[in-house]
Amino acid sequence: MKKLYTLILILFASLGAYAQADIPSRDSINRIDEENVVIYKDARLDILEKRPALVSKVEEEEKKNQIQNYNPIVSSDGKKKVTGSIYTSKGFRVVIYNGPDRAKAMETKNMFTRAFPNVPSFVSYNVPSYKIKVGNFESRNDASVFMRKVSKVFPTSFIVPDIVTIKNINVSN
Repeated sequence: MKKLYTLILILFASLGAYAQADIPSRDSINRIDEENVVIYKDARLDILEKRPALVSKVEEEEKKNQIQNYNPIVSSDGKKKVTGSIYTSKGFRVVIYNGPDRAKAMETKNMFTRAFPNVPSFVSYNVPSYKIKVGNFESRNDASVFMRKVSKVFPTSFIVPDIVTIKNINVSN
């Protein structure tokens, strides 16, 4: 009896598999009346088509408006010699702000930049807190000396290990 039910089940399953086997030919698809087709399209797609042209136009305008902001190290007669290197390595930075308030972080960064214009500052965001790190120090002692100066204005500052940029450039005649 089980074999009979299994055989009937297989028979009906195989008939159902061929129920939609009538695939229209390519010629019948081409004969569909195109006047009855309505295409609904989001208007933003047109903007996406034009986007590469708009982006290149904006980039060209930025290049025109960009001011050369560098001073050559070599003198006008070209006789000075520049030696040295710029590289990244493990080092230390001083964290002067660590908290969730973005506005306060930016205010702290601006205040630091006004007080120490030659020391680089960096903003990082790791959910949920912002950190303002300053300086590029190769040794912990250098960072500690600088932190003593900074801690008068930013008393909650502390030292953290980080990847820093070291500039060793020498200009000679």
